[in-house]
Amino acid sequence: MLTRRVILAAAVGGALAGVTGCVRRDPTVSGRPTGTPSADRSPSPVALAQYAGLPAGLAAAVRAGAPGADRLGGFRDRAAAAFDAQAAVLAPGTTATAPAGSLADSAHSAGAQLLGASARGTAAARLAAAGAYAAAIGSLASTTAPRTPTEGPSSATVTALGDAEAMTALITQLSAAVYATEAALAHFSGEDTRWARATLDGHRATLDGLAAELTRRSVRVPAPAVAYDIGRPSDAASAATLMARVQTAVLPDACRVVRAATDDGVRTLGASALQDAAVAVARSGGALPVWPGWA
Repeated sequence: MLTRRVILAAAVGGALAGVTGCVRRDPTVSGRPTGTPSADRSPSPVALAQYAGLPAGLAAAVRAGAPGADRLGGFRDRAAAAFDAQAAVLAPGTTATAPAGSLADSAHSAGAQLLGASARGTAAARLAAAGAYAAAIGSLASTTAPRTPTEGPSSATVTALGDAEAMTALITQLSAAVYATEAALAHFSGEDTRWARATLDGHRATLDGLAAELTRRSVRVPAPAVAYDIGRPSDAASAATLMARVQTAVLPDACRVVRAATDDGVRTLGASALQDAAVAVARSGGALPVWPGWA
């Protein structure tokens, strides 16, 4: 099966600040409740109907209980409704039947195509965000981890930022997540160690990519704090709770980078962070929110 990074890279073009010596409080998730996003005010240059069938098909696959869907637990129904809403925004009246094959394969395919959409503006943000989230669902559906996502809050809107500002905020949040993941790893074993290590490696790679891009633009890269006030996990259960909390906090900032990206490389970085965090939240038993797209 194609790896997540290969899928993301192929899809997007073929191919706060911590001060040293300071202790930062535990990151929190920002955002406010919202309903289904409204349609773009100005038409997109992309034929949105071409992409609308992808989330609709994914919703059908989730609802149909395609192989792998059972591992999503109670998240399934909410995910299906969210992707239906995404399709309705992109092209009202679009319907689709469940694709053949496993849910994981369907989600990875839909994610790659959505991320590869060439639209810009609000429609592009929804397409890219839905693509990254579809790929995350594919990863969740293919995992054998015993935990499944718990019930999370409904949709949350994420405000727009400039791409440099969005990258800076994500670096800050990822730095805290890396610190917390290192602390959690000390209490994990077996499968938990493997997925937490993969999350850590993914976040570090994203941090390196974001820092390199900001440096290229002569923008200051925020330094990580020496320590973060994350509490002190004492066993595997408290370590998993910590992971769920800090990885959930990464999601809005990763989305802002996806939304604000002006080139495919930056969008890949945001999408990678979004997928890494979404999978980590679910595998740690956290409450994974559903967004049909960001307004």
